[in-house]
Amino acid sequence: MPRTYQLPPPDRHLLARAAEMLALPQRVCHIRACRRQGRCAWFFHGTQEPCCLANLDAAQRRLFDDFVAVARDVRDLGNSWGKLSFASPWRETRALQDAAVEVARPLLRGAALTEFRAFAAARAKKPPVRYEGDEPPLTV
Repeated sequence: MPRTYQLPPPDRHLLARAAEMLALPQRVCHIRACRRQGRCAWFFHGTQEPCCLANLDAAQRRLFDDFVAVARDVRDLGNSWGKLSFASPWRETRALQDAAVEVARPLLRGAALTEFRAFAAARAKKPPVRYEGDEPPLTV
């Protein structure tokens, strides 16, 4: 029987940074401390998710989870020796990847941060956006 690999759930810091990038503490959080500080200050104990995520509807939560998945990929796979550049030629996909790079950068320390900086420098040399809109889905 083949083994399937599941990614671990995103950690608390990644979820908080993604929520802050999308201004969820200021826009949807019902906790006054989060709104005033402009950052996630309260988390659910069981899931370690920011409390503001409970205020999203299903479609908004799905979009947030998709963004977190891209940010996790950038954080974990963004290195200068890899083949992934996270520099799509499609405008909306590139904007999402740019935001994910900004989310991932403060989560790294030491050698990982040095490697990530080299990745970001190589990514900046990639060609600019060529196509409008979002990247079309892959068809088989």
